[in-house]
Amino acid sequence: LRREGYTVQVNVNDYLDIYCPHYNTSVPEGRMEQYILYMVSLDGYQTCDITHGSKRWECNRPRAPHSPIKFSEKFQRYSAFSLGYEFHAGHEYYYICESPLP
Repeated sequence: LRREGYTVQVNVNDYLDIYCPHYNTSVPEGRMEQYILYMVSLDGYQTCDITHGSKRWECNRPRAPHSPIKFSEKFQRYSAFSLGYEFHAGHEYYYICESPLP
């Protein structure tokens, strides 16, 4: 766990690509990393609490055929999709993840 976190600065209309972990068949299933990524408030980020967060992506196919699964977040002011997010210049947004495995 990194105490200082990881920061990426983006502008409106930029994309952030997230690549899920990807493994070949020689890696035992118990050693494959999987996670669920959430968008949370600053408080949720600081306390590592997803309770009031929104699930953004689920990386649960570590042996996806051909290549890793990629999710893209577009930082746009308006979204045409009902589940899309609208981002505003100068605001900070926070993501954390949890493992679905015990």
